[in-house]
Amino acid sequence: MALAPGLAPARGTRGRSTAELVAALTSRDLHLRYQGSIFGWAWSLVRPLALGLILSFALGKVLGTGITAEFLLAGLFPWFWFQSSVQAAAGTFVGNGGLLKKVRFPRAVLPISVVLGNTLQFLFSVPVLMGVLLLNGHEPSVAWLALPLVFAVQLLLTIGLAFFVASVTVFFRDLEHIVDVLLSLVFYATPIIYAADRVPDSYHWVTVVNPLAPLAEGWRDILLDGEWPTADLVYSVAITVAALVVGWFTFRRLEDSFADGI
Repeated sequence: MALAPGLAPARGTRGRSTAELVAALTSRDLHLRYQGSIFGWAWSLVRPLALGLILSFALGKVLGTGITAEFLLAGLFPWFWFQSSVQAAAGTFVGNGGLLKKVRFPRAVLPISVVLGNTLQFLFSVPVLMGVLLLNGHEPSVAWLALPLVFAVQLLLTIGLAFFVASVTVFFRDLEHIVDVLLSLVFYATPIIYAADRVPDSYHWVTVVNPLAPLAEGWRDILLDGEWPTADLVYSVAITVAALVVGWFTFRRLEDSFADGI
């Protein structure tokens, strides 16, 4: 990801606050992502909607599991937000190598802006998800007040991981490819296309060590069942705090060596 024209070396970043830099980078990322596209950000809806419809047919109709499209979409929309953010963050510093060597600016804004860009895209899609749920008989409930909590935990978890993968990728380029593979594995280890209570006891540990599992269940509990998130969300909060600490420490530890690594 390259900086916006307004942040190019010719003008520099002097006088801009960190918040202004993050806002400018996030705006630029969203603009360039769909530049020349007729439907713009609406394309971000295609993948979860298409996959949700296909899986609901394959799993619900063909295999007779009873899984519905709204069940899948309640997990797929948050998942694609997480997946696209971590994937994009991996190459953030490497992709801006020239700027890191020439321009002095708070480097933390790069992974943060990537995550926030995908977060805004997710927020744009929320009304569509809500519309699908309402059309299928899922009425708003008081439990929806807990949505900001689940949202905040997933956002902070994503930012922590973004700092870590973006920093380490500078010195270990294979990590970008490893992240893609790991995300594919984590997708199936997260109760998105199945309910957590369907996991056999012998494999329950998979969901226990996966902080995204309580988050996926939390989104579904709130949106589909009108229930408050379970106590398992505390585990996700603990892992989120650890991810933020490790991610930020890794970034600060390696930051001064980015120019040499690139």
